[in-house]
Amino acid sequence: MEYAPGLQWYVARIRSNAENLVLKGLERKQFEVLNPTYQKESTRKDRKKILTRPIFVGYLFLHVELNAELHLEILKTSGLIELIKSRRGPIPVPQDQIDNVLLLEKHVGDLFESPDYQEGEEAVVVEGPLKGLRGVIDEADHRFLRIHVDAIPGAVKVEVLPKHVKSVERNLYDVVSKS
Repeated sequence: MEYAPGLQWYVARIRSNAENLVLKGLERKQFEVLNPTYQKESTRKDRKKILTRPIFVGYLFLHVELNAELHLEILKTSGLIELIKSRRGPIPVPQDQIDNVLLLEKHVGDLFESPDYQEGEEAVVVEGPLKGLRGVIDEADHRFLRIHVDAIPGAVKVEVLPKHVKSVERNLYDVVSKS
């Protein structure tokens, strides 16, 4: 099995409803763990409440310089199923995707004002707590933009204020190289 050199981020798949068990177990073993969450407003009959929800249900991120011994120690953690891997070994997550995940943690809410964008258009958030987040506009409604964001494992959709988004302009090199 091959391991990437240096300190890397990895994705751990965990048993259903075992997030806290795995998180505490890995932290007890002195591993740096990221369990990304976001805030969602929930309307109850008598009040509004802010709920904390996981961005990736069933997954956690580990920051570790992985080797065979540490890999085995991670796998011994109660509730942890596996590290996401290929035939060669565990797959490290690029830092720019971790940066996107960290930006997603700052997101609160879900309804916004009307956009003037096309679905499938590349966009970058230029203002607000998600500044710097890049993705593709998946849905343009009269109240919000839903942006598809690359992240490991899979993709995430986040709703943002249209006034906080700017289209990514393609230069001639991008157009020619993708043709």
